[in-house]
Amino acid sequence: MNTLANQHCIIIREQVTTISIEQLKASLDAFVSEIKKSDSSTMNITLIKQIVSSLTYFSSKNKQLAGSEFITHPLFIILRDSVVVDYLRQRQNKDISYELLSDLSALFANISRHINNTNTHLFKQLLFHQPLIDELTNCLNEIGINGKYLDDFLLLNSIHFLLMAYQYFNRLQSIANEYSSMTSMCLAVIKCLCSSYSIEMIKKLENNFSQKLNHDHILLLSTCPLYLKWYSTNRDLNLFLQIPRILLSPFTQWMINCPSDSIIYCSKNFGNILRHLHNVLVRPIEWENDNISNEEFYNDYCKLVSHWSSFLSSALNYTSDDSDIISIKRFIVQHLYDFTLQPNILNFMKTIPNLIPMLLQMTDVQQDETQLNTYRCLGKLMSEADIKTMASPSKITGVYVKFLTNTIDDPKKQGRFYSILLSLKNFVQHDQVKIELIKQNALPLLIRCIIEIEFDSIKIKPIVLEILLALSFNNDASSILRQNTNFMTTIRNLVNNIHSNKSNLQRAAETLLWKLDKEIEAITKLTNSKLHKYDIMISYSHSDRQLCYQIHERLVQDGFSVWIDRDNMHGATMIAMAEAIENSEFVLICMSDTYKQSVYCQSEAHYAFERRCHLIPLIMKPCYKPDGWLGIMVSGKIYVDFVKLEFSLAYEKLKKEINQYRQLNMNYSMVKSKENNHQDISSIISKPVEETSILSGRPSIIELPHCITQWTNNHVQSFFRTNGLDNTMFLLCSQLDGHRLLELYDICMINRESMYQSLKGELADVHHRSLPISDYLTFLHEIKPYLPLMHTTSQSVSSSLPSSRVCKLM
Repeated sequence: MNTLANQHCIIIREQVTTISIEQLKASLDAFVSEIKKSDSSTMNITLIKQIVSSLTYFSSKNKQLAGSEFITHPLFIILRDSVVVDYLRQRQNKDISYELLSDLSALFANISRHINNTNTHLFKQLLFHQPLIDELTNCLNEIGINGKYLDDFLLLNSIHFLLMAYQYFNRLQSIANEYSSMTSMCLAVIKCLCSSYSIEMIKKLENNFSQKLNHDHILLLSTCPLYLKWYSTNRDLNLFLQIPRILLSPFTQWMINCPSDSIIYCSKNFGNILRHLHNVLVRPIEWENDNISNEEFYNDYCKLVSHWSSFLSSALNYTSDDSDIISIKRFIVQHLYDFTLQPNILNFMKTIPNLIPMLLQMTDVQQDETQLNTYRCLGKLMSEADIKTMASPSKITGVYVKFLTNTIDDPKKQGRFYSILLSLKNFVQHDQVKIELIKQNALPLLIRCIIEIEFDSIKIKPIVLEILLALSFNNDASSILRQNTNFMTTIRNLVNNIHSNKSNLQRAAETLLWKLDKEIEAITKLTNSKLHKYDIMISYSHSDRQLCYQIHERLVQDGFSVWIDRDNMHGATMIAMAEAIENSEFVLICMSDTYKQSVYCQSEAHYAFERRCHLIPLIMKPCYKPDGWLGIMVSGKIYVDFVKLEFSLAYEKLKKEINQYRQLNMNYSMVKSKENNHQDISSIISKPVEETSILSGRPSIIELPHCITQWTNNHVQSFFRTNGLDNTMFLLCSQLDGHRLLELYDICMINRESMYQSLKGELADVHHRSLPISDYLTFLHEIKPYLPLMHTTSQSVSSSLPSSRVCKLM
């Protein structure tokens, strides 16, 4: 035993939390000196084991070794070259002390946990060492190709710790350009993960989550996928897609054979395998940003998400506050959220019975991460109708306001703050959520993020601007924003900053400024010119681009002049979009969940709607049904379903819709011309059959029942005629009875301005008549006495014969 080295080892262990930088440096210097003095190979190993053991213990308790004074200390360079690299090179030598290799690899992993943007360049000197990378890569290749060393747990442990050290690097976006030297290692890791040995491991797993796992399980099924999760944002798509193509099917088959209640007994190690495999099987790429469909994995994903839903159902049977149960629930919800990122699977999830009610139960779990992921799921899954039927929509916004308040000023919680904002962006599309956020004073928090310079301009500010843009469709919110001089000045500065390379930030600022400052002026300058530069403008979401491109190409082939933001997807300004809308005869609204959730798409559609453009809604995703602002906007219009119909049939239906509208417009223009010349129009065009019967054969005025829910269609006709609305509002309501008329009133009261625009547009498109604002307001006012008592727009009529205000007065 080396006496001097032993003394310093004792100091390091005894002063693990109090040792000074000077003392620690002196100890490391002494270790180097003693190693260099030693001539005996046996003594070297004994001495190094003693040193490594002490430093490994120290690094697990204290992060000082990650300081700039120590990372590249000669001791670590000696240990790297003389032990790690040399032992890996001699890995087939039975005399090698794999225990020392494992301990030293663990030491490197412990130190690497503290890599950050300030010390990255120093860590690179230690670990981005080509001989080390080459030997580790060779070892991984032998495992993946030949299954070597899978029974050598110490060597497998060493590889595990070294990969963990590198994956701490991979988490840092600042070193994304450093991966050229790591490509060979990445390929070797993928080879291991996709090997026949991994497949057999998955197939031979027991149907439970508490089974014993060996070191080969940990390395292949947990460490390898974890390393790949953080590898790089600029990954080769086909390279990473081979992982789900090879492993997804056996993994799914094993998973769905596990009983639902077995998840409650999931061990920590098995939980890691589930999490890490999930990341490379379910989230191998960002689907919205890559030119590929996830259809090839659809069936397996549907089976998996259904089974995860059954896991959630089982977990909810346990109401215990036990930390293990809470942890299980947390990671179930995390996995469910992963599936919501894929549009096709999201649509399938909406069909799973009781999934939304189960997630609503999870909002009561008192754990921030669980609550956050639960609301992230709900934000993707819930429709406007779901929000309205909630017992208290204010609960959602209350949680978000609490999260924002608790994290906005804490530098250590900025990652959490960003996640909260991303989640809130999904919810803020709902009108009820907008109203509650304003009530609960969320706007000042969001405005701070834009005005104050310490908030990140790359991540935080663009997301906040998108949330504010969504809120700006609420009149109260837009008024608050316009009146904040400091905020408006900041927005204008962001838009006018010609030196900015923050395209997302500038785009968001410009679109918001357009909404707050320029849109009203543009709409008031609405002209009736029939001359259009373009036949068609296509408004669509980036995730639906492939189908939209196909539609665009067919339209161009058929001679249509089409405007589409194809070459500069994320760069087209709102001004360019507005000019395209103003100069297009038709606007195709390409409807999907991602379209509705995009504030940019909403801005385009809203402006086209306000300009009274002829909108043609296209369905882009299976079973999609528009609701909320989009549902109001396309109300009464014929949808062209490009998913349900074959493409050629849907395209012909689209062309037919365009031609019919043009023919109707031409006939209407001819009628108007004849009217102006005081000629009889009957020979030119006859009124629509439906309208003719209404105006010529209408019944006489009859007495109305006291409550609207008792009205027949004849009563509805009489109501409109009595109030002088038979040539405007009644044309839109001719088929309604009292119950349906009440539903129309409820929709109007949720957003009176948008609904007026919707009704006005439908009346113009179908009946070629204008809807005076006075007629619309008369309808809303005159119907009030006939509403059921205690009726609000958020509740349905519970009784078939309720009392009304008129009844009460009598």
